[in-house]
Amino acid sequence: MNLRAAVVWALLPVATAARSQQPTVSPTLVNALRQDSVVAVWLMARPGISLASVEDLAVRLGGRVRHRSRWLRAVSAELDRRGLELARTAIELRHIQPVARFRAPRELPGEPVRMLAPPAAAADSLYGPSAMPLHRLNLFLLIEQNLSGAGLRIAILDTGFETGLAAFASTRVIAQRDFVNNDSIVDNEPGDPANASQHGTGVWSLLGANLPTQIIGIAPDAEYILAKTEDVGSETRVEEDNFVAALEWADSLGARVVNSSLAYRSFDGGFSYTFGDLNGDIAVTTVAADSAAARGILVVTAIGNDGPSFRSLATPADGDSVLAVGAEDSLGVLQGFSSRGPTADGRLKPDFIAPGQSIFVVDPVAAAGFSRRSGTSFATPLIAGAAALMLQLHPTMTPDAIIAAFQRVSSNRTSPDSLVGWGRPDAAAATTFPFGIVVTSPADSVMTEVTPLISWTIPGLPSFAEPVSYRVRVATDSTFNTVLLDSTLTGTEVQLTSAFLPGDGFVLELTATSSAGPSVTILPARRYIAPEWATLVTFNDPRGSAIRERRPTFQWTSPGVVSPPGPFSYDLSVFRVDNRFPALQATDLAETEYTATADLDLNTPYKWQITSRLGQDSSITESEGTFLVVDESIPTTTLLFQNFPNPFPNRTTGASTTCIWFDLAESGRVQLDILDIRGHVVLNLVPGMQFDPTLEAGRYGRGESGLPGSCDNRLQWDGTDATGRNVPRGIYLVRLQTAAGTFLKRIVYMGPGY
Repeated sequence: MNLRAAVVWALLPVATAARSQQPTVSPTLVNALRQDSVVAVWLMARPGISLASVEDLAVRLGGRVRHRSRWLRAVSAELDRRGLELARTAIELRHIQPVARFRAPRELPGEPVRMLAPPAAAADSLYGPSAMPLHRLNLFLLIEQNLSGAGLRIAILDTGFETGLAAFASTRVIAQRDFVNNDSIVDNEPGDPANASQHGTGVWSLLGANLPTQIIGIAPDAEYILAKTEDVGSETRVEEDNFVAALEWADSLGARVVNSSLAYRSFDGGFSYTFGDLNGDIAVTTVAADSAAARGILVVTAIGNDGPSFRSLATPADGDSVLAVGAEDSLGVLQGFSSRGPTADGRLKPDFIAPGQSIFVVDPVAAAGFSRRSGTSFATPLIAGAAALMLQLHPTMTPDAIIAAFQRVSSNRTSPDSLVGWGRPDAAAATTFPFGIVVTSPADSVMTEVTPLISWTIPGLPSFAEPVSYRVRVATDSTFNTVLLDSTLTGTEVQLTSAFLPGDGFVLELTATSSAGPSVTILPARRYIAPEWATLVTFNDPRGSAIRERRPTFQWTSPGVVSPPGPFSYDLSVFRVDNRFPALQATDLAETEYTATADLDLNTPYKWQITSRLGQDSSITESEGTFLVVDESIPTTTLLFQNFPNPFPNRTTGASTTCIWFDLAESGRVQLDILDIRGHVVLNLVPGMQFDPTLEAGRYGRGESGLPGSCDNRLQWDGTDATGRNVPRGIYLVRLQTAAGTFLKRIVYMGPGY
């Protein structure tokens, strides 16, 4: 090899290692560079690299740092072409991709306000035109319990907010930030379009407004964190790093609920998430929203206004921990504009729907100061507000627990789909029964009693909900064709007095109804199965057992049973395996233990069974394996025992071979063969490599006395012939030839692989 070639070969590992440490690059980055000389990119750090180091790298490359995301372990920065080329070789980075520049979702036109005469109901009179959605979500029961969001922090990510309007005079804003202009003013400023804050103000009013007789939000006493993330004045687009930064900022301020009435699917600059990307793990906004949920923040987001086609949802609604909201009208009709799921990985979206058609909101652009707006944007804060009231009463609930609470009491809970998800939740029922009904007995699908006690609890039940009544329905199947119990009671348990036979069971439907009105139901999704009436404790090993006691003690257990119909009575039977002839019987036993009153034969395989009785019903339990009383003395008679298991192989025990025992009363020549049904020798066992032609008197075929499945592996047959090939399935004979005579037993071979 010449010197130049040697140098090339020496450098190859270094070059390969360097390439392996370079960051991966999104293919869409090339398209972004074609359109702009400076692009915003995500610089994602390698494990072990600090974000401060990535920021320093961006500055060294001539870039401007935009945001740092500790959740994504990434920095967003603006880089020119040269800086980007250098970044593509930086060993500090794991991946580079453009910062998506969202085009704003389709906005639906508003409607002029048509004021009606004040309603007669007191609540409706106080809430004015804003009352309808609260009725649809059954929120007034909670409002009457003085739930108003007090002590809870709610963050809203939107286009801007007019904080000086009269509707928000008593609303407490603890923090506000403009992530577009990087300042602390979220109101319209000189030079902003007149409608810049229109959307965000309308969304906020459904949560925080407090203008009696006109509009009162669901949570007027909550503390608000307002984030302006969308740049309406710049070709109506917003970069996704504003969204991520706003979420992390809200987390640092203690937000428990985030309302994001922003749904994005389309992008400027040639970069776009395809439908296949909407699996909850790819879109940066979705990953950030799921990260917020993992930190205990409920993120409620609009699913989008691009319906009615399926798979029209937008980010971050595809998040598996994000609560996505669709829109219906005041009559419960799904609106055509409401986007549909499912996600790319097949999960149902939206999660829920709420009124989103002609919703009365504060409108800083409208002449009257109010308008009726439509869109999933205005359904979203209604669900966020309902969740806020639930959190006020149950502050330890997690985002997943809140979503589950809504699912249990939503209008489409029995058949959720990708049109409306679980449907419109009943906020009062979800808050009254935050964890549903928890069945405490039976504790598992397989019962521990044949006359089960059904008991339950209502965790988190508020005092205003008491007392609670319960309707209990028990049936043999989920169609309730055969109803065993249908009762209404005030206690939290009921005892069934009819005994279930083994394998039989029931389904349970349980409805709890509060005196305040809300109710929740456990649907019969689980079937409870009755256990065996007896479980044999002794001599029940599937592999077999060997014992020395000729009068053994038999033990068994039984599940619980009430009286009547209990207690159990038992019949015990011990029988020979070869002919099932009873060797021992005892009837009408009251205890679950019995000691034999007569000697059992030595070296004879036995099985035993218990017949359990309750009134006229009975159930038989038979031992899985055989047992025998081992005699270690010199046998008085030459015998060939029936092989076991027989037939074999045995699927139940997993035994792939059969064991052959014989007793030899006198020393002498012995021959032991396996024959086919025509009498031809298939395999010779004695004499052979393991045995001499002459054997001493004794007992053969046993393994170590007293151990389960006792068998000498030299006297096992696996269904092969002398050449090692499997013989056909069929009937075979084991033949023992001794001075005392010739003995035969029939073997049933089920074939290889049975």
